[in-house]
Amino acid sequence: GKPTELESRFRLTYSMILNLLRVEALRVEDMMKRSFSEFHMQKNAKVNEKNLEELSEKMKQLKEIQCSQCRSDLQEYYVTCKEIHSLRHSLQKLIVTNPHAAKALTPGRILVINYGNLRNLLAVLLSVSGSSSTVRTFTVLIITDANADSPISQSVSNATMPITPTSKRLYHPEGTCGHTVVEVKGENISVITTRTMKVSGDKVIEDYKKRQIPRFRDAPPGPSCSSATQELLRLIESNPDGMEAMDPVTDFQIRDIDIVEQFYQKKMMENSISKYKCLNCSQFEQHFNLMHENMKIKDKFHHLKYLLSDQSLQLLPEYEQRINVLRSLRYIDDSNTVQLKGRVACEISNHELIITELVFENILTSLHPNEIAALLSCMVFQERRCSEPELTETLEKGQEQIVSVATRIGELQKQCGLTEPVEDYVAQFKFGLTEVVYEWGRGMPFSEITDLTDVQEGIIVRTIQRLNEVCIDVRNAARIVGDPTLYQKMEEASNGIKRDIVFAASLYTQ
Repeated sequence: GKPTELESRFRLTYSMILNLLRVEALRVEDMMKRSFSEFHMQKNAKVNEKNLEELSEKMKQLKEIQCSQCRSDLQEYYVTCKEIHSLRHSLQKLIVTNPHAAKALTPGRILVINYGNLRNLLAVLLSVSGSSSTVRTFTVLIITDANADSPISQSVSNATMPITPTSKRLYHPEGTCGHTVVEVKGENISVITTRTMKVSGDKVIEDYKKRQIPRFRDAPPGPSCSSATQELLRLIESNPDGMEAMDPVTDFQIRDIDIVEQFYQKKMMENSISKYKCLNCSQFEQHFNLMHENMKIKDKFHHLKYLLSDQSLQLLPEYEQRINVLRSLRYIDDSNTVQLKGRVACEISNHELIITELVFENILTSLHPNEIAALLSCMVFQERRCSEPELTETLEKGQEQIVSVATRIGELQKQCGLTEPVEDYVAQFKFGLTEVVYEWGRGMPFSEITDLTDVQEGIIVRTIQRLNEVCIDVRNAARIVGDPTLYQKMEEASNGIKRDIVFAASLYTQ
C-alpha cells in the first residue's frame, strides 16, 4: 500500500541509522524502500519481478553464436559500436547548439542523417526552426525508395535506434529513387558535411506539401525539387563511402577540454574498428543482428535486476556517505557493528554527532551546570537574528570549542561526500540565548531575563523547554559512558532551568 505519514516524512539521520544497525531483523534499506521518495519505484516491483522471471526464461533460450571467427571479438566489437553510437548522440546534440555550427546549418547545407529505420541518408537542409536555446528542428529533403510502401518508418531518436555497424557508406535505394521531406532533430544529424548546394528551401517544401494533397499526388515535382533531388543523387553516386565532415574542433571552435577529449576519443574508437576479426566473417550481418538481439535481452534483464536491488534506491548514496562518517568517528566498526560512541548517539534526539563528541572529549564535564545548559542552548535555539549576548570568559571558550567540533564534523561530512557546506552545518548552532539561559539557571526572574535579549518571550520559553530535553539526553549519555560527574551536573542543569513560568502548567490544558 501507500507509505504511512511517518514513512512519507522519512529522512536519513545518524541516530536512525545507528538504531536500525542495532536491530538485526530490520535493515536501513528496507526502511528506505518504504519512504515516499521510493514509492513510485517500489509500486512497480511486482510487475518488474514478473518481467524478470520471463526474461530469465528467455535468457536460457538464447542462441549462442557458433561461428569461431565471430566468437573471438564480436561482443567486444558490439560494445565498441554502442559506445561510439552513444558518444555520437551526445556530441551531436552539443554541436547543433554551438553558435558556429548554427551559422553552418543554413538552407543548402548537405547533411548525413539517421532517420527512422534507415542510416547514413544524404540530405539537403531546407529550413531551420527554433533558436539555439530551445529544441531546434531541421526540415530536410532526402532520397528514398520510390517503390517502397512506407519508405521510412516514424522518426526515432538515435538513443533508441538499434546499434549497427559503423560503416559510413551512404544509403542508396535499390529500386527507383524517390524523395521525401521530413523534420529531424539535432541528434538525428550524424555528419555536417563541408558541401553546400543552391536550393530554394521554401519552394521545395511548398512543392512537396502540395503533392501530398490527393488530387495533386500524381503531379511531377517542381523544378526546385527536381534539381535538388538530382544533385543529391549525383553526390551519393560520386561519394558512396561518405562525405567529408566539418571538424567540430577547428570549424566550430569548440574549446571545452572535456568535449574536445570526447571528440578525440570517438575518433580513436572509430579508427580502431578495422582491427576486429569478426568483420571478415561472410555472415557478419546475421551474426551481428543475433548479438544485438541477445544483448538487448541481457541489458533489459540486468536493468530489471538493478531496479529490484538496493543499488537503485535514491537514498542509498547518502546512506553510504553517512555510514562512512560514522566509521570515521568510530561509532561503528568495519562490519557496521555499533560501538560505545554509537550507543551513546542513539540516546540523543537531535544533533547526535556533536553532542556525543562533546561528551567523549570531556568538554562539558569541567563546566558548571548552568554553563553547560547555557552552551547547549545552541542545539535548540533557531532564530537567525537577535541581539548579541554578553558572555563570560568561560562561556566564550566553550562556544569556541563547540564551533571547533562542529567545523571538524562538517569537514568530515564533506570529505565523505555529503553536500551540506561546512559553513551551513556550523551556522545551525546559534548562541543567541546563551546569556539568557545562563542567567535563568542562576535564578534571575523572567521579567529581567527579557531585558537581556530582543528575542520574543514565547521563543525564550520554548527554547528552554526544549533545552531540558537535551539536558536529559546528555544525562543518559553520561550514564552509558560511566561519567557520574557529568550525570550529576546534567541533573542539576535540568533542575536549574525547570522552574517558574517557563515550566508552569499550560492554562489551555487545565
